[in-house]
Amino acid sequence: HYHSMEVFTHYDLLDLNDTKVAEGHKASFCLEDTGCADGIEPQYGCSNYGEQGITAGCHDTYHHSIDCQWIDMSDVKHGEYILRINCNPNYEVSETDFTNNVMKCKCNYESDRVWVYNCHTANSYSDSIEEKFNHHKGLMTNLVS
Repeated sequence: HYHSMEVFTHYDLLDLNDTKVAEGHKASFCLEDTGCADGIEPQYGCSNYGEQGITAGCHDTYHHSIDCQWIDMSDVKHGEYILRINCNPNYEVSETDFTNNVMKCKCNYESDRVWVYNCHTANSYSDSIEEKFNHHKGLMTNLVS
């Protein structure tokens, strides 16, 4: 399949000292409304390489078997990490607000599973709370105190 954007989303796996230990990206071959919240009509579909986009309140879901959307963790030790996800990192898609494009999540890598939890928009917390989020091992809820 063709790629409309080689890097639509960039993934960084960081240790708890904010050091990158692995990275990956998601290439886009089509941005379309594959599902929408109740009451929202999809506006974009990619049949015949048509106009692309994601309507506010909709999402574009790729099946896990589609190539170009992962982090190779072959050399990563099991443990606690932070997953940083940057959507539209090269500003190739026009948006009304670019400030909500980076998400951070806690990530626990065990044997053959990765658990991702406590996701939030990066920099949505104060510096002191963000510091606690980054360095507190085992934080299992969205409450940071």
